[in-house]
Amino acid sequence: MGSMDDEISLRDIYIILKRASRMIFGITIATFLAVFLVSYLLPATYESEALVQALVLKPDVQQENPGVANVFRTLPDGKAMGLGFNKQIENKGPYVVKILGNAPIKINSRFDDKKNVLTVTVRGHDAAETKQFAEEILAAFGKYVRDQAYNAANSSLNGALEQARLDSEALQAKIEQLKGSLTGIVPVKTNPVAQAALESDEIPPNVARADNPALAYVSLELAKQQTLKASLDAEISALQRLAANPDQLRRLSEQSARVNVLSPPPLPQKPVAPRPLFNAVLAAMLALIMAVFWAFLSAALAEETNVSAEPTPASPVSPSEAAS
Repeated sequence: MGSMDDEISLRDIYIILKRASRMIFGITIATFLAVFLVSYLLPATYESEALVQALVLKPDVQQENPGVANVFRTLPDGKAMGLGFNKQIENKGPYVVKILGNAPIKINSRFDDKKNVLTVTVRGHDAAETKQFAEEILAAFGKYVRDQAYNAANSSLNGALEQARLDSEALQAKIEQLKGSLTGIVPVKTNPVAQAALESDEIPPNVARADNPALAYVSLELAKQQTLKASLDAEISALQRLAANPDQLRRLSEQSARVNVLSPPPLPQKPVAPRPLFNAVLAAMLALIMAVFWAFLSAALAEETNVSAEPTPASPVSPSEAAS
């Protein structure tokens, strides 16, 4: 355990601080003035922030065209739209670069997946210009949402049209097969016992009670398949008309995807940076701490140097050496 002489007292602290007071206050004041001057000379920075969200709704499509309505049921949702444009801002995508160009504007964004809210923050050196760029970014977000909806609808339309054509070809092949089966049915009239047996096997009554059940069944199935093909051909016709009219497709897709501005970008009233007084006070506090630390470190090094420089006392003479 160290002795009391090894412990530093308040008086020692006072003496060290008093000796280094000029250095401490000089560094602190010089740092304060330098940081304040530099911050004061820096150009002002203004900030404008907006909150937006993308909403995907059901389009106003006639119910008699279910195939057309299905085209717009596969659109990306609002969260996917917001997250996608957030990536555009982070990676300086084409929608953002087209607006910014070489302008000294900084854009930051964050997307809240739970609330489906995109926060866009624009910083610039002119208040009106900053607000204008924020509004243009919101307009770019609207264009991005509309383009994404149109591209998704167009892709879905092409896929639906191709699938409908394949289904139509399959139905036509089945119809031709049923027509061929009709010519091979023997025109034999069945008896009541056979009709009752067929009806007991859950054969539809209109088929089981027919004079020729096989002919009735094939004829009924043929009519059913022809009805399905007629409905499918009508759907293909509607899809083809929509594919041949890109303006209508874009209009319907724009009805599905919209941008809701929750908080428009305001006109900044005062700059957010630089803050000369705040920066200067913070820098001065850090400089004060470093100066005090340096004062104690210098005092400790000086004391250690003085102790090592003192001569080592001579060892006492032994009795044998004294007698000789």
